[in-house]
Amino acid sequence: MENKKNYQLEMEKVIAQAKREGDVPTLFLHSCCAPCSSYVLEYLSEYFKITVFYYNPNIYPRDEYEERLGEIRRLVREMPSGYPVEFVAGDYRPEEFFQMAKGHEDDEEGGERCTLCFRMRLYEAAKLAKEGGFDWFTTTLTISPMKDAARLNRIGEEAGEKYG
Repeated sequence: MENKKNYQLEMEKVIAQAKREGDVPTLFLHSCCAPCSSYVLEYLSEYFKITVFYYNPNIYPRDEYEERLGEIRRLVREMPSGYPVEFVAGDYRPEEFFQMAKGHEDDEEGGERCTLCFRMRLYEAAKLAKEGGFDWFTTTLTISPMKDAARLNRIGEEAGEKYG
């Protein structure tokens, strides 16, 4: 059965509770790219202490990865925010992505390879969020109209359950 949870309403509940308690929750935000991160940071930095986590071993070649990494770093550095925004880059290990994607080279965009890639990145984000003591984790991937938000939400829920 499909999850019909409205994540916007869930987030608004978290924000309202934090305001009542005078608290500022921490958020570990997996970033796929600077363009998808801009609105998310503008909106959420008013309510959360955010650490942006750039982890995308699926980006190849390395020059492309480095260019995107530089853009998200620049965005975090230059963009005004409600609460200060921190930045951390994950390890760039495209060989792990290639190993994970082995046998899925001919999958269509949006197919099983994408599910595996989403899982790889969200599980890493959830693991590091747990290790860092963050209250929440999420991803900017759901902002893109080219991505399957319902699938991403399911994978995020799985990752959250696994890592607590």
